[in-house]
Amino acid sequence: MPRPIVHIGYHKTATTWFQKAFYPAVRNARFIARGRVRAALLEVGAFHFDRAAALAELGTDGIERVALCEEGLSGYLHNGGLGGHLSKAVAERIKTVLPDARIVIFIRSQPSIVAASYEQYVRGGGTYSLRRYAFAQNYLKGARAEFHRAPRFTFDHYEYGPLIAHYRALFGSENVHIYPFEAFRADRTTFLAGFARDLDLDVDIGALTMRSTNRAYGLRVIDAVRILNLLTSRTVIDKQYLAHLPYWYGLVRGIGEGLNALPLLGRSAGAEAVLGREVHDWVRQRYWQSNRALMAATGLPLDAYNYPLDPPERQVPEPSPPRWLRWWGN
Repeated sequence: MPRPIVHIGYHKTATTWFQKAFYPAVRNARFIARGRVRAALLEVGAFHFDRAAALAELGTDGIERVALCEEGLSGYLHNGGLGGHLSKAVAERIKTVLPDARIVIFIRSQPSIVAASYEQYVRGGGTYSLRRYAFAQNYLKGARAEFHRAPRFTFDHYEYGPLIAHYRALFGSENVHIYPFEAFRADRTTFLAGFARDLDLDVDIGALTMRSTNRAYGLRVIDAVRILNLLTSRTVIDKQYLAHLPYWYGLVRGIGEGLNALPLLGRSAGAEAVLGREVHDWVRQRYWQSNRALMAATGLPLDAYNYPLDPPERQVPEPSPPRWLRWWGN
């Protein structure tokens, strides 16, 4: 019997394109809308989750073949899946609701995905610098500095091995399909043909639109949108704002997309340009050992896609705020 597909993310690995273009075109699996997936698997409290209710919310009897694609299932990028607690619990919910599911996980080289996460933070209303966003614990004091009270971005979220190992333990390693986002980006048509074969999906690859749905902001656009975001409280939590103007957030989103369409402003920047050299080198240092372990455990060709895999030539200390800001606090 054809088995359900559950595509859990990660964020910033083309999940929006898969939701809008790919899975709705699959002929031998019914694509379930994201709202239903969130309501069934993410929005129910820990002590009220029920398999029958989740199946009813998804609109399936658990027998027909369905396809789910929701990056929030791997955990929200701006709070690290609540320190992994949500990410781990959701995997167990999926096992309860769809026990024979085939799990799809896309990963991305960490310098690139951290830079993309920051760009998404700004797109979502963020106002802080890259360092303040990524290393918030060094800028905060009191209750806001305690992660269990005020969750925020965490580098642990992009250490892929633990969550992948959890899914493999639950569903069996043969049922957890892991793909580097870089392979998809390099040659979409060839990649998708193999992807469809792997998962027994009937889809006309040639009829799909290959246009990207979320084009990353250029550096100048990031700077401009950060300033404009000071006039809206939406939508990310970890930010500052001077005033909240009704409808301003939507207007800024439109302005950002318009600016990003201009050749001189919307030119996509590489991860090192977004992160800065020091942070970029620290990120590579942070993940090389876990990436080597993941490559050994899964056989993924991470070395072909510039994932951090080598020890640094010199140790890079964790980037910290200026001394005056450390004294002043936040």
